[in-house]
Amino acid sequence: MDTVTGHPLYDADGNKLGKIVDVLGLYGGADDIGWLAVKVGLRGTKLVPNTGVEPREDGYTTPFTKDQITSAPKVPPHFEPAGDDREALLSHYGVRLAGL
Repeated sequence: MDTVTGHPLYDADGNKLGKIVDVLGLYGGADDIGWLAVKVGLRGTKLVPNTGVEPREDGYTTPFTKDQITSAPKVPPHFEPAGDDREALLSHYGVRLAGL
């Protein structure tokens, strides 16, 4: 997934969200979903779960909407989320981990 950095990310409706600037937390464990740090214009950098991300000709598409991503809880964007930050993001995106 490291090759995704620098490419655009599109939402579930095909709207361009911004550029993927980092990939976090892909270690291969059962509770490891990974995160994409995406620079979303003036809204700053948002973390988006790697779950369901698919390649497309000019970037990648996420199953989440622009509204979901832009309203995501603010967390440090260049560190893998942990503890309360991780739980807040998982809850916000409606992501359930396989091991839980």
